[in-house]
Amino acid sequence: MAELDGEPRLRATGLDLRVRARQENVAEVRRAFEDLDLPPRLLDDAKLLASELVTNSIRHSGLGPDDDIHVTATLSGTTLRVTVRDRSWALAGPMVAGSIRPHPSDMSGWGLYLVNRIASRWGSSVSDFVQFWFELELSSDPREP
Repeated sequence: MAELDGEPRLRATGLDLRVRARQENVAEVRRAFEDLDLPPRLLDDAKLLASELVTNSIRHSGLGPDDDIHVTATLSGTTLRVTVRDRSWALAGPMVAGSIRPHPSDMSGWGLYLVNRIASRWGSSVSDFVQFWFELELSSDPREP
């Protein structure tokens, strides 16, 4: 497992990272994905969606700045699965379906909408922790970058 300073532990097929629940660590999560050997479009989508879920965890979970958020990414066959997990004491409000589109001028509220639109599949679960995950498929089209 990575140290809490956010240094990722890379494996041949994924990433295992813990960061503190601080807004400045969202960029660290995006940088960690750069070390994965992914096609450019898949990499961009993974970084965007992971950063949206980490931001949601920071803003809506009730975590303090010294609490951890655990991010994993695993490539299995043609599927990249990314999971963002935290030990939220409660969800701040009801879960909102990702199909609800924010108003175009809204500066926030786009996270789950983007996950719903871009990911092949996604979901969430609540137990001793809150976990959101998404999957992206590698393109089978050789023309895709």
